[in-house]
Amino acid sequence: MRGEDILDILLDVEWVVGSFVADAAGQLLVYQMPPEFGEAELKRTTVRLASIMRCAELCELGVEQCALSLNRYQLLMSRFRNGFLCVMVEAPVNRRALDMATRIALDSLPALVDSLASSAPVSEHTKAERSLLQALEPDARSPSSEPEPIPEPERATEAAPAEGAAAAASSAELGAGLSGRGNVSGASAVPGSITGAVAAEPRKLEDDRLN
Repeated sequence: MRGEDILDILLDVEWVVGSFVADAAGQLLVYQMPPEFGEAELKRTTVRLASIMRCAELCELGVEQCALSLNRYQLLMSRFRNGFLCVMVEAPVNRRALDMATRIALDSLPALVDSLASSAPVSEHTKAERSLLQALEPDARSPSSEPEPIPEPERATEAAPAEGAAAAASSAELGAGLSGRGNVSGASAVPGSITGAVAAEPRKLEDDRLN
């Protein structure tokens, strides 16, 4: 049975607006929806629903059916072996007739999904899996969270020459101080020369006496 034929069974129920089918990874396979619901919006919806079910499984919660309220519509999701079926309805829908039509559709959908999956291009599956991973891990779409190295301030780099200049100035002052101290210690020889002159004075007196 073709996908359109299966979804026609659901459209025969009064107040059913439309329906669509996706595989377990969230790839949209077949749909019958009003024109205001575009294919791009439906693809985003199936990926999000697949991520919700995946999160429920990680929390060890079994989700077989769920209902979402969308303004005046309700989106009823039913899982099967390798995918899920979504039916959009309005409030006055006959639940008993809808449940019967849904069971008939669910009996035929696993084989339909298998046939569509085997004939689908590999690139489409890769794209769907990438979208699912991005939905499960939102940080994967953002750049790396590693902190960027903080550049050193320019003043820090200019401080090295300043310190070198200060060190050179200190060395010059220290050299000058040492040189000054050398002069002082050299001046200590002056008293020695004075002492030598004083020591030579008695010899001159003795020579005068001898004369």
